Amino acid sequence: MKIAIFGGTGDLGRGLAINFAAAGHEIVVGSRSQERAEQAADGLREALPSGTFTPLENVPAAEAGDLAVVSIPHEGIDATIPPMADALAGKVVVSVVNALRFGKSGSIAEQDIKHGSCGHWIQELAPEAKVVVAYNNLPAAGLQEQHHLDADVLVCGKSKAAREQVLELTSSLPGTRALDAGPLANALIIEGMTAIIINLNKRYGGEASLSISGLENAPERP
Repeated sequence: MKIAIFGGTGDLGRGLAINFAAAGHEIVVGSRSQERAEQAADGLREALPSGTFTPLENVPAAEAGDLAVVSIPHEGIDATIPPMADALAGKVVVSVVNALRFGKSGSIAEQDIKHGSCGHWIQELAPEAKVVVAYNNLPAAGLQEQHHLDADVLVCGKSKAAREQVLELTSSLPGTRALDAGPLANALIIEGMTAIIINLNKRYGGEASLSISGLENAPERP
């Protein structure tokens, strides 16, 4: 599969790109300029010489990808998504965007986000895309090092078929289990959990992730 990743220079986007490429997917690295895309692709090739990383500007990258991953600062959503809306129509778009702010007491999930969550925000700007929220809570450093994460990935989105595609894609991430968390209305909860995980890491050290227990019919975590 060709996976277009927007935000491949950020920690989480970079980690996802490395793991998806290691699993055999072709990564299309999208950026605002060809030069920035090439720089990001060069960094990914250095981390994983066996991977396939193709640098393109955002719109051509969106056109080339079979599926897209948006991993950008939430402040950049309004500028980044609308030019790509037509190219993303009909495609699964995975949002790993979190709206966070940092204060003296730690990380805080933003409450007043356009349309309720970053996932909804992207869906409004690319209305024909099939937006799914996933991977927000994974440890970026562990992903970049291709650690066996022993983590659960909560997946939500309006389209069940789109969620199923992301559930299947998650097998590319070592030690992760994907769980269907229902409609896109739950995106704000998944995004906000990232703030809690950051605070736990700061207080207790390590790289925390989510682990759900007590499910009788869920697949086993690999």
